[in-house]
Order: sequence, then structure tokens, then C-alpha cells
Amino acid sequence: MLPVLYFLVTFTVPAELRPLFAARPEVMHAVLFRESAAALQRVAAEKRLLGAELGFVGVLHTWGRQLQHHPHVHYIVPGGGLSTDGRKWVPARQADWLLPVAKLAAVFARRMDEAVRAEAPAEHASIPAGTWRGRWSVHTQPAGSGVAVVRYLARYFGRTAISDERIVEATDEAVRFRYTDSATRQKKVCALGAEEFLRRYLQHVLPAGQHRVRYFGWMHPSAKRRRMHVETLLQKPIVIAAAPPEPVQWHLQCPHCHAFGLVRVGTLPRQARAPPALSRSNGPRCTR
Repeated sequence: MLPVLYFLVTFTVPAELRPLFAARPEVMHAVLFRESAAALQRVAAEKRLLGAELGFVGVLHTWGRQLQHHPHVHYIVPGGGLSTDGRKWVPARQADWLLPVAKLAAVFARRMDEAVRAEAPAEHASIPAGTWRGRWSVHTQPAGSGVAVVRYLARYFGRTAISDERIVEATDEAVRFRYTDSATRQKKVCALGAEEFLRRYLQHVLPAGQHRVRYFGWMHPSAKRRRMHVETLLQKPIVIAAAPPEPVQWHLQCPHCHAFGLVRVGTLPRQARAPPALSRSNGPRCTR
């Protein structure tokens, strides 16, 4: 984790595209990652918005709370990026705002339209034309230091769709499991037949060789040198305060050679009358 504020950015595909994702996950998951990441970089590169290259981590999430098919991708994004000339760190302009979601959604929809037309032309023809002009869902929120959101998304990486703790009952005929209603935030129980439960569960198993976590920008494995440069730019300099100069003891300076080496050999007793003039026996002596 870098010493900056983080953001959680989520790209969700419309319901009209879910059948295509279910039919060709090996193609569409890659398209979702590629085009959503490109939309982030495209908008962040605009000078009036940020004018920098982002580095971020994406986690693919394909299920809803009741195991329904709901493909979307979460990105953990540091609040800032590397300037176009690579010489400085450009921080986000606000602590609670990274980039405009309306612009991100528009760029994302346009890129997905072009990508699906190129990757799956037959399926693209069957998708209603209004899908590409509708309102696409992009959500962004501040995530503080980023530690909490990393722990949250790590659960998606460590298991698929559902954990054993959520299952209330499982028989040969039916499965009952707990979930949280997204609208009311209340705990509820979903009951599914055994075959329907298996169907919902298996649609979230990724094709062989496909990765659920991917890195982009200067966080990509092939950009280690740029990542190290970002870490160097964000390091706080260690300031070592200079030791205070020793006070000059002017009273120990020899009046003859002007060297600081006199040694005190005695002290005159305090008397009411004026002290006598110093003699050679009780005055300071030069050590040189």
C-alpha cells in the first residue's frame, strides 16, 4: 500500500449484456477488464481532470447476493498518478473525489460497444441498440488508506460465490442460505432447489487459465521500474536536524594569543569591598 488516499471504482455491465457474458465468459471477462481499465486511464489522462497515468488493481466479481449472474469489476485505485513526463506524482484534487463518474460511464459504454462489435459481431447484432446509449453504472467512493477495501475484496479472490458460513441447510433436494437484502439491509434466507443452486454456483467458476485479479498502469508486473519510481516520489524525506553549535566561551580566550584554552584555577572570595587586582597566582592561565 502506498502512503496516499485510495478509491474503490466499480464498473457494472447492463443486464442486456449478461447473457453474452454467460455464453462467452472467456472473451467477455477479458473485454470487461480491458475496456474498463482503458476508460479509467483515458479520463485520468485529461489534464483538466488529473493529467496523469493511474496504477490500479482490478478484481472480477460475477455474482449477486442470491448467486444471480451479475458481472462487474472492482478497482482499487490510489488517489493520484504519475505525470505524463514521469517526473512527479500528481495527487487527486479532492480527498473524496477522483474522476467524474458520468464521463467514466460514457467512455466505458462507447469502448464496450466497439469491443463487442469487434470480438463478437453476431452477438452484438442481437443486443438492443439502446443498450449502448443507456445509462451505464460506474460507482466510485473514497476508501481511506485502502486496507479495509483490500480485505473486503480478498474474500472474492479466496472463494467463489458463497462461503460455507452462509449455508443454513443443504440436502439432496434444496439448499437454504443467508444473504443481506441490498435495498433494506436486512438479513434474509434464500431457498433454492439443488439443481438451481448448482446452476447458479457453477456459472461463477472461471474458465481455465483466467485470472480474477489483474494489474494495470504502473502497477502492472511489467512496469516494475515505474512502480519503484512512484514509491520513490512518495517517500517522505528524512530530515536530520543539524546539531546546535556549541556556545563560544569568550571568557576563556587568552588576551595575548586569542586562543580558547584558558583553565580556571581558582575563584576569588566574595567580599563587600572591591576585589583586588588579579595576580599571576590566582588568575586564568594560558595553556598554550
